[in-house]
Amino acid sequence: MPPTVRRIPRPTAQRLSLYLREIQPLIAQGQPTLSSRELGEKLGLSSAQVRKDLAWVVQSRQASEAGRAGVGYNCVKMNESIRRVIGANRRWSTVLVGVGNIGRALLAYGGFAQDGFLISAIFDANPRMEGKRIGTLKVQPTSALRKAIRTHRVAIGILAVPRSAAQSVATQLCDAGIRGILNFAPMRISVTEGVSVTNIDVSVALEQLSMDVSIRDQMRLISEGAA
Repeated sequence: MPPTVRRIPRPTAQRLSLYLREIQPLIAQGQPTLSSRELGEKLGLSSAQVRKDLAWVVQSRQASEAGRAGVGYNCVKMNESIRRVIGANRRWSTVLVGVGNIGRALLAYGGFAQDGFLISAIFDANPRMEGKRIGTLKVQPTSALRKAIRTHRVAIGILAVPRSAAQSVATQLCDAGIRGILNFAPMRISVTEGVSVTNIDVSVALEQLSMDVSIRDQMRLISEGAA
């Protein structure tokens, strides 16, 4: 029988990425091990939650050696195990569609390449942008998407276009064979079966944050009034 693939729940996968962000600086500092309690305290999580999450990556012999009772997790081995499970141990060719303010900010961010995400080509629907260079990449028209995706064997597309163009471009990406889309457009997009989407809506995040702050302000005023 073919091996079964366990699908890691999205919240767990997100926390695994956060664990990587905490473990990697410790490796650079030369710290050999880290306990579930210490890792949980860094992120405001219980040690039980950390152990439950890391159970998803403790499958191979290498990973099982990463955590030992009374010693903690071997930082180097756990880093390797988490990266392998979430696919961060691979090099991912990506394309960016939309070179407006958000697109340019993403291109200026150097962390993508360090994490294994190489932006191979950039596109924009504005004819005035065609041929312009941003860093080492030349802006191409969206009509060249299909060819570029196949040439560079692109798996992931980054969508940084206005709301009005988001669905049309998403459809082009899907038709060209993209398997995952990071969507910065302020709307939900429809994709073909088998294509994964992660939505990044900064406005929604700010609204949620403002709600939390407003509720705490109201609670403080009530508390002060009752005093």
